Amino acid sequence: MSKCPKCEKAIPRVKLVAIKAQQGTTVWNCVSYNCPLCDSILSVQIDPTIIREEIVGEIKALLRRRLQST
Repeated sequence: MSKCPKCEKAIPRVKLVAIKAQQGTTVWNCVSYNCPLCDSILSVQIDPTIIREEIVGEIKALLRRRLQST
């Protein structure tokens, strides 16, 4: 089992926290993986669920436009 680098206790699971990240003027929906014991941030990444939903939405919109233009 992994240990938290801050509190050094075994981490049985992680706590997910929705956060925003910014690069210049672009804002990304992200998640941070936190230690459930001391709440230290262990890692951050772009929220894969949001990205998936955005991709599916864009594909659906593209398909609707193509169907309407035929």
